[in-house]
Amino acid sequence: MLLTLTMLTTAFAAEAPEVGVVIEPMVAVDTQSSEDADVWETWTWVRAHAKQRLDNSRWFIAVNADHNIRSGEDLEGIWTMSVGESGWAGKIGPTHLRAGVLIERWGKLDMLSSIDVLNPRDFRAGALSTIEAARVPVPMATWQAGSNSVRAEISYAPFPQGDRIQMIGSDWSLIKPGMMENYVHGISDWEGDTTGLLSEPLDNLSRALYQLDPSSKRALGSAAFESGRPEDFGTQGNIGARLELEAQGIDAAFMGANLRSSIPRTRLGPSYRDILQNKTLPGLDKINTLSAESPLETSWPRTWMAGTELSTVLGPIGVRAEGAWWSNTVVQQTWLDATTSPTIASGLGLDYAHGSTIFIALEGRWSHLLEPVQRPLMNAEHVVEVGTTARFSFAGDRIQILAAAIANLTFEEWLARPEIRWVTSDSLSLGLGAVLLYSDTGPPETLGEALSYTGGPISMTSDNDAVFFTMRWSL
Repeated sequence: MLLTLTMLTTAFAAEAPEVGVVIEPMVAVDTQSSEDADVWETWTWVRAHAKQRLDNSRWFIAVNADHNIRSGEDLEGIWTMSVGESGWAGKIGPTHLRAGVLIERWGKLDMLSSIDVLNPRDFRAGALSTIEAARVPVPMATWQAGSNSVRAEISYAPFPQGDRIQMIGSDWSLIKPGMMENYVHGISDWEGDTTGLLSEPLDNLSRALYQLDPSSKRALGSAAFESGRPEDFGTQGNIGARLELEAQGIDAAFMGANLRSSIPRTRLGPSYRDILQNKTLPGLDKINTLSAESPLETSWPRTWMAGTELSTVLGPIGVRAEGAWWSNTVVQQTWLDATTSPTIASGLGLDYAHGSTIFIALEGRWSHLLEPVQRPLMNAEHVVEVGTTARFSFAGDRIQILAAAIANLTFEEWLARPEIRWVTSDSLSLGLGAVLLYSDTGPPETLGEALSYTGGPISMTSDNDAVFFTMRWSL
């Protein structure tokens, strides 16, 4: 239907549509490669788009694709294709409507935004991901009315999606390559009344996991993550409202939303948790009880959210601020558990630009769980983060030095991504960079350590230091 409408409107348009393709391949080599970890990986992001302005409207179509190759214990090749930001936008009487598969941005901060909540995130590539690939477009309609100084907007996404997270088998996942296989292999040596009875079936399971192909392992992880997700009937979507006020030198907004969590709330059966924590197989009298208990329960709770944002300029410095409240956000816990807690967060950003040659930005975010959470995983009651981005251009913008860094002060960890880029022409640029991670807390080495980890999100992948070569070609 969308394609037919596009062809009809194009036939009566005065100008030809604008068409383009962007291809960004990257090759990254792990400088701290350990047993079972990936030695190198490649990512290739492709975005093809077309758009056209009409008299009182415009249409836009995009297709996103990415290809990932990982080389470690297994050689994996993963191809993913999806609809990019596509749809129609135009005036309907005194109002304005955007509808299609959209990215709707809330918030003023770029790295540490708290209120950019309408689109799920893609975490599959970890710190290697590009900014464009981080947000996932979803079916959405946005209706706006008002003037240049006061605007009201309502957005509805009928089919909410979860964040794109790979649970198993990647250096950027919670369960890294080899963890699950090695853990199951050692279960037959655990103490317990049923060790002799279960040792042979467990050995068979261990061999089956070792022989399982990578795509099947990824499917198992995806099935566990997507379990319990509500059906897409269009009646349980995400809805948000925003009121924006704009005056001379000041842009402010207030927003509220009712959202489905982008990550599930999980609960590992207590008997299963005891087995994993204590490394003791159950007795014969507990086998029937264990078989009757659900190993893992998942749900996708909803939350109310309210937020505000502000941006202004003080001399040469741009100032941006955000604040938000959630009625119940999902908080991950150790041993595959999760709970919910009301949460507040605030952020502040400062930036300075000198033409196209210098840009420096500094951001900070503080988040607080309003209810205590036992056994939090990569989270804490108070979390303080700071981030910075910088760009310096030389030789008529042909040589660029780019840098981004995030420090989690609560967990005493940081991540830095410096890069030097050579812009050979308007359509081609080449880059050489690195991903550097640091934490006093080492990364988990076994499945048990991963499920009971006490470090932060950067610490979890702190052995993934890498150097990378990247290219960007556009047409």
